[in-house]
Amino acid sequence: MVKNSNKKASLMFLFSVSFVCQMVVGAVSITVPIFAESLKASTLIVGAIGSAGGLVYSFLPFVAGTYCDKTKRKIFVSASLALYSFACLLYVFSEEVLTLVLAKIIEWSSVAIFWPAVEALLADIGEIKLEETLRRFNLSWGSAMIIGPVIGGSLITAFSIKTPFIFAFLLSTIFCILSLIIIVEREKGSDQNIQASLSLKKASNRHYPLVPGLLSIFLFSSLDGIILSLFPAYATKLAISAFNIGWIVFAFGVARVIIFSQTNKVEAKIKKKGMLLFGTLLLGAASLLTIISNTFPQYVICFALYGSGTGFAYAASIALVLGRWETTRGHAAGIFESIIGFGYFAGPLIGGALSTFSDVAPYYFGFALSLAVLLVQLFYSTKNQKIDQ
Repeated sequence: MVKNSNKKASLMFLFSVSFVCQMVVGAVSITVPIFAESLKASTLIVGAIGSAGGLVYSFLPFVAGTYCDKTKRKIFVSASLALYSFACLLYVFSEEVLTLVLAKIIEWSSVAIFWPAVEALLADIGEIKLEETLRRFNLSWGSAMIIGPVIGGSLITAFSIKTPFIFAFLLSTIFCILSLIIIVEREKGSDQNIQASLSLKKASNRHYPLVPGLLSIFLFSSLDGIILSLFPAYATKLAISAFNIGWIVFAFGVARVIIFSQTNKVEAKIKKKGMLLFGTLLLGAASLLTIISNTFPQYVICFALYGSGTGFAYAASIALVLGRWETTRGHAAGIFESIIGFGYFAGPLIGGALSTFSDVAPYYFGFALSLAVLLVQLFYSTKNQKIDQ
């Protein structure tokens, strides 16, 4: 067993490294499309850069989650941060668009390795306080999601387009070293009692239909991939500064964290089925509003709707997935993250192709996809009334 002092130190470090990782990812994510635009990349290429990372994330989390159950998970955490540092160096020295594609693949490979390992470590070290551990974890990465893009936009405005990459490189390198020193894992053989208690919770969710949840995962990840990969370059064409783009994405993060903080109260009133439906409606409304918007305040509202819709869809769908699949923690986290990765791959790729016809075409696609998912969810809602018994 892990001693209490070591356990607390490991937990605090995992919360901290989750915050730092999500913060630098947010800063880099807003910088890459703007940097690509400065290299005269077409919107199609910008979308391809975003989808390259999503392609890797569509399968690698599942593989990483499987293997991190069999070995020291802190090795995966440290290795992923080292890989992220290398990706940042590639960004810094990139002078051609193709190098950005390679850097994006490496960046998202590191992220795909990082999250399943961290989530499994938190679940193991947190033991019977799992719910409270995950609440703090969500607040940690959710808060970082808010400030990361703002930091990225501010660094670009104050210094240069490559400054966020240097910032991310330094933090990733520091925490790569610290992870090997601070994280103390629990012995693999001490899982039986915890697994026995979790098995009771798994049985209660067997009747939940998976299709609405899986579609919600694909929907919010596809739309989020589009707005994070394509919107910064589109906003630049509209003469919106990098600083203001950062604040627009900031609205997304704030809205999502607010929804996360209220999910228990919301679920008590409208159940998981209602959360899925409401999340889909908000994502569709956000896409429609993006089509007709052209000013900074309007886009802030759009991204607040995107964040709210993502918050509802994420919270409900992950509960359905983890409650239904009776697998190890690494497998479950890997499956969920891989579906997100597929959405992040397909969304920017389809959106980038459509943007060759019109800059707002990707958001027409987002609205159409939301409508299609809503119809399927309504079908399952009427077909299976047991979803929230």
